[in-house]
Amino acid sequence: MPILKKLYLVLLPILLFIFTLAGTVFYHFASNHTKQMYFDKVQSDVNTALVAAEYEQLGLSLLIKDIGSSLPFLRYIQSPRDSTSLPRLEKRVFHILNQPHISQFGQHHIYVVDPKFKLTLSTLKPDPIEGLKIPDSIYEKIFDIYTSLTNNNTLSYQGFSYLSVGGELRYAYVQVIDSYKHSTDKSETHRSNKYILIADGPLKQLSNLLIKYNDQRHVQLSIEPSYDVSNIKNTQFVIKSINQTKGNINVQMRSRHLHAQINIQEQKFNRDKAVIARYTLFGSLTTLSIIMLILDLIVRYQLVRPLKDLLHEISIGGHKLRYFKRSSGQSEIDSIKNAYIDSLTELKFEAEFDQLTKLANRRSFIRHLTIRLKSSMSPRCFLVCWDIIDFRKINDLYGAKVGDSVLISLATAIRKTLQDQQSSLGFSYNDYSLARFGGNQFIAILEIDEHQRINEEIENINNAITGTTFLDYYGFRLSLATGVLPVNTPKFKEVWYRCIDEMLTKAKSHSDDNSRIVYGEELLHTLERHDVIEKKLLECCENDHFELRFMPIFNAQTLNIDGAECLIRCPSLSDIEAGPDEFIPVAEKSNLISRIDMWVITTAIKSYKELSEIHNYKGSLSINISAMELYNRNFSDNIAKVLERYQVPSDNITIEITETSYVKSNKLTVQTIESLRELGLKVSLDDFGTGYTAFNQLLHYPIDELKIDKSFINNIVEHKADRKMVDLMINLGHSSGTLVVGEGVESIGQYQYLKEANCDLIQGYLFCKPLTYLQFIDFIRNHDAQAVLKTHTISDTDPDEIIIALTNKG
Repeated sequence: MPILKKLYLVLLPILLFIFTLAGTVFYHFASNHTKQMYFDKVQSDVNTALVAAEYEQLGLSLLIKDIGSSLPFLRYIQSPRDSTSLPRLEKRVFHILNQPHISQFGQHHIYVVDPKFKLTLSTLKPDPIEGLKIPDSIYEKIFDIYTSLTNNNTLSYQGFSYLSVGGELRYAYVQVIDSYKHSTDKSETHRSNKYILIADGPLKQLSNLLIKYNDQRHVQLSIEPSYDVSNIKNTQFVIKSINQTKGNINVQMRSRHLHAQINIQEQKFNRDKAVIARYTLFGSLTTLSIIMLILDLIVRYQLVRPLKDLLHEISIGGHKLRYFKRSSGQSEIDSIKNAYIDSLTELKFEAEFDQLTKLANRRSFIRHLTIRLKSSMSPRCFLVCWDIIDFRKINDLYGAKVGDSVLISLATAIRKTLQDQQSSLGFSYNDYSLARFGGNQFIAILEIDEHQRINEEIENINNAITGTTFLDYYGFRLSLATGVLPVNTPKFKEVWYRCIDEMLTKAKSHSDDNSRIVYGEELLHTLERHDVIEKKLLECCENDHFELRFMPIFNAQTLNIDGAECLIRCPSLSDIEAGPDEFIPVAEKSNLISRIDMWVITTAIKSYKELSEIHNYKGSLSINISAMELYNRNFSDNIAKVLERYQVPSDNITIEITETSYVKSNKLTVQTIESLRELGLKVSLDDFGTGYTAFNQLLHYPIDELKIDKSFINNIVEHKADRKMVDLMINLGHSSGTLVVGEGVESIGQYQYLKEANCDLIQGYLFCKPLTYLQFIDFIRNHDAQAVLKTHTISDTDPDEIIIALTNKG
């Protein structure tokens, strides 16, 4: 999944949650704020209107006092029958009402009611022809006042508010004036000769406010006279109470003369809430979109695009450093790119160079050689390889740490020597021209000019390399096996790898240090011969074109047949004179040895069954196997299957392994040997004396038989050292509880010495050569041990040979 999509999948839900929470909080805050602002505005409007109403009421009271104290009014109430007093009063009243400071606040009216409750003056005359008029609301209130005065009651209030027919809120101020007393004298207001003077005017702001709010839905404003003014005193207005329920807000406000009540239902704010919700949703989505867009642009251009560019570079460059260039930027992507280059550099070094010696490894050297072979190479170019002879002894004697130090020092010496040599000749040299080819093997590409001889250059290089090297206070004089192969060798690409092994193997087999340089041209014929042998071996494996030979083994004292050793022959290779000593190593290198071993084992066990059941053979049968079989986990199981198939007792079958494979034993090889012994098979150690088997190994990994190598038997008559060695081997074998076999006996002196030395078993051409199956049957049928003993008595032997043998033994 792309990183941008992952970011959206993670970030979008988080942002949605945050914005939903923030939007909810903002919605509630904005709703409450809007409600509070509306509430404050209503209070402010009502407050202003109430204050204005107080001033308007005060103006009416002053208007009443002005008219009531005027001379025309006093003349009228004192001489009501005078026909001129009332017109003068009307003139005076209209004059006062038309003054700007009164008319600008609305239309005012003056009414006069005489003591007989007759309306004598009214400014409310829409038509001059019509009679005097007074609003019904005022008339009802005046009637109540008049009734109260008739009952000698005092005037309890001086004004009242009412709604006109047109819906306007008006205020009427009433004053009772005695015709005989001054209007300010209230002590005689209970008398019946009293005029009622009424001033009526609009409460303009309250009227507008009523129209404004009562036209709105879910809002109700009502204005009533205020009767309880005891707590108000000089205050113009107060808020009496605020009652808030779930669905309503009820506010009561009071001035000195008026009481306002505002009822606001919660539905009033639904529209505002919807608007707030829409704006909140729109704002949240817009903000979220902007943030996501900004994040998208930032991530896309600051992260995704640089990452894609980096991935594109990686996809093109792969693991090749030459396609990458370090970045000088300071961003995280630049750091990642540089870190990748560093990691790739380290990985490339680990993949292409040996971690111990820091030289190129086998793989990188082969790749470098392949590239150079494809390019133009000088015909004077050579492939040179070195192998430390007996390097294992250094590890065994001094430990792996010292051995590693030797390898490091040798690698350094080879590198420096080759660099100096190539630089002096003007040839190029790079890190891949020299490599650690194996455990203690090194290989290099070397060029010389036409005036030089390769053998002299190699000797000079080896002399420089093998100088005494001091490591941890130890000095080593290294012996090197060296192989040299010209690059212009025919079929170089096909043969060079195999030729290295052959050259080093042959060089290490030489005993003279000066002759341990082998040139590849000498081995081309050997490699070709190996190819021929391998091809014929493959044909023989497919068609079972092998033969088995039986080499009898005799009791050294009685010369009775104790057993026989099975030897393989390949008739197809006899025309090129390739025997087992030659074609068995070829089979091991070509991975054919397991098939050949199983053919030998199967054929030998099948033959043993026939020999024991048909020909009454009582001896054992020894089968040689390759050392490689000790690393085969299924080897013992395969032998068990063959034994079970032919129903052959395992205690008469001996498996022979070479001593060199026994010396190099590890956990797997030891397990294989133990598995063979658990099957009841006997194990014989062949070629004993050539591998320097430790006595400790014989004790911990016991075997049943030791076979002294023929190289020690050959010279026991002439050389005292070989006789001592053979005596030691026989004593070692007997001390370990094993039988000792002397192989390769070819003379009477050798036989007599081995017999006197208490060797258990012997075999060799002196008594019998390898036989075919039918020949072996005839041999065991006709064998007469006593006749053989008589044939090989001392009297029949060469006197000089017997004297030497017995003298040396004595």
